[in-house]
Amino acid sequence: MTTPSFKVGDLEIKGYSDGILRTSLDMITNMDRGLSESLVGGTDKGWLFIPVNNFLFQRDGKTVMIDAGSGRKMQPTLGKLPENLRADGIEPETIDYIILTHIHPDHANGLVDDDTGAPIYPNAQILVHAQEYDFWMAENTGNESDKVKATRARNKFNMKPYVERARRMRDGEEVLGCTPILADGHSPGHTCWRVMSGHESFMAWGDIVHLSAIQISHPDTTLTYDLDPEKARQSRRRILDMAANEKIVVAGAHVNAPGFGHVARKGMTWAFEAA
Repeated sequence: MTTPSFKVGDLEIKGYSDGILRTSLDMITNMDRGLSESLVGGTDKGWLFIPVNNFLFQRDGKTVMIDAGSGRKMQPTLGKLPENLRADGIEPETIDYIILTHIHPDHANGLVDDDTGAPIYPNAQILVHAQEYDFWMAENTGNESDKVKATRARNKFNMKPYVERARRMRDGEEVLGCTPILADGHSPGHTCWRVMSGHESFMAWGDIVHLSAIQISHPDTTLTYDLDPEKARQSRRRILDMAANEKIVVAGAHVNAPGFGHVARKGMTWAFEAA
């Protein structure tokens, strides 16, 4: 099977699946259930399934991957990224950089073996926004929710073999043409990454939209997954507006295959045009 890809300037960016994530419309906090059902085209006994996409490109002799997938134990339909890389001739040991949009389970659990904690990508350096890294690596104060505590514990497990190779990035900094754009709310340091190639660029936007069939056309829709729903809503509108105005190719972690395309303005809101 041909690996989907797109070109931006001199870069070829490939998309690799980690599998399919089972979720539910119950996570939507502020939309009528009938409307959400109609937008996604119905559910399977209340469940729906969204992709988990990862992206990879090569530059200056380095191989760069965006996000690291879910690991093998989150859901049985996930954790496929390493085998899909190998099927395309890419061994995990050859990955030089892993850019994290944020440190949530379906983006970072795949950094390590779920049982042993051994790194899946033993030669990779991690690029992650400092605001995201510092939140999840901090000690608990006792005021956090159980969900935050559990995620923080798993994230420390995920990052342990990479601590000496993790670079805490800030807005405006750049590595291999990759620049972080803080778009917080979904997580404390959720980040979109803009990657330049000449006068062109693309943007990996992580979870700016989690349910692409809903949140692009209805950007004020928030989810129980959002740590700060109002900030997530503001970030989503800002990034969608930027992508449409600047005609940037975007790559979304949960956008339907192939996962990349353009955002177009549609009246007072937006629509997604797949590549």
